[in-house]
Amino acid sequence: MGKEIKKCVIISGAPESDLSYYKDYINDCFIICADSGYLKCKKIGVKPDLIIGDFDSSYPPNEDCEIITLQVRKNDSDTFHCVKVAAERGYRDITVLGGIGSRVDHTYSNILSLNYCLNNGISAKLVNNNNMVIITDKPVNFSKGKYEFFSMFAVFDRVENLSISGAQYDLSEYTLEPDDQLTQSNGFKDQTVNISFTKGKLILIFSND
Repeated sequence: MGKEIKKCVIISGAPESDLSYYKDYINDCFIICADSGYLKCKKIGVKPDLIIGDFDSSYPPNEDCEIITLQVRKNDSDTFHCVKVAAERGYRDITVLGGIGSRVDHTYSNILSLNYCLNNGISAKLVNNNNMVIITDKPVNFSKGKYEFFSMFAVFDRVENLSISGAQYDLSEYTLEPDDQLTQSNGFKDQTVNISFTKGKLILIFSND
């Protein structure tokens, strides 16, 4: 039997009106709240295991759990600091909830955290009620389920020999440049979509709205 992968959920502070999707991710996971993310835990009645933040966007927590207080002036965002702490503690499967919001700079920073995870051998995804984002440097396949649409883009450099099968718009051995938008807003033709490529990194964005 293989070694069990330690799972961690990080709850970030982007404003959200519907937290019902959290229930699909928080069971049997170590829960870290990034700054005001702990207020979301209070709202859904879940106790975090760890809270990390500078608390410039919320009042300091008075919770019965481990708390790490950061300086306001620092190099990493609260959420990225949470990702690094999770990695240091051996979590190899990280889900960031509530990290997609109205602040594009914050959202992009959280996307870069996915790349940090990939570079350190950690499976990671960024999720809100309508989207899931991953970055991969290996072929991947996925089945039709919650998400009706998917898009992909080359991250930082071109993706070579990109092939897509089982989709509404298939592709064969295509070179996808970082500014190429050909692969936006695809859908399912078959139950399963297969994506392969020989070089580069893809950001995959799944959407249900």
